[in-house]
Amino acid sequence: MRNGIHTLRGTLTLPMTEPIRKTLFNGSFTKNFKVVDIQIFPSVIWNNDAIVILHFDDNLKAEASAKDNAQFGWATSDGLAQDWSYVDPDHVIINDIHISAIAAAAGDINYVIKLERITTSLSQSILDEVKNKQQNV
Repeated sequence: MRNGIHTLRGTLTLPMTEPIRKTLFNGSFTKNFKVVDIQIFPSVIWNNDAIVILHFDDNLKAEASAKDNAQFGWATSDGLAQDWSYVDPDHVIINDIHISAIAAAAGDINYVIKLERITTSLSQSILDEVKNKQQNV
């Protein structure tokens, strides 16, 4: 990690049977992360649309859904390049994140996730953790 920036990267093999878990909890409830960017790209050129979803719960996601409070980041690829990505700016990662992906056909998709270290108060961290567990605050 340099200057508070941390990067997660890897390859997802599709179809997925369970989400990928990325452990980010460091033992401190006041030193947390925010995802500031997600980029995805195929391993080879393939004619296949794919969606990568960042979420807090450990359930494999079958669809991208803004109404699912566990989901906070999305990126799409048309098989040649990334089409778009969006990360909800109102999220704080207290514990771990999970990554799911769906695609029209089997294949590999790469991801690079950029995180920023942030410091929050203990009371704010507790509220964020309740929100991350999909409870209203």
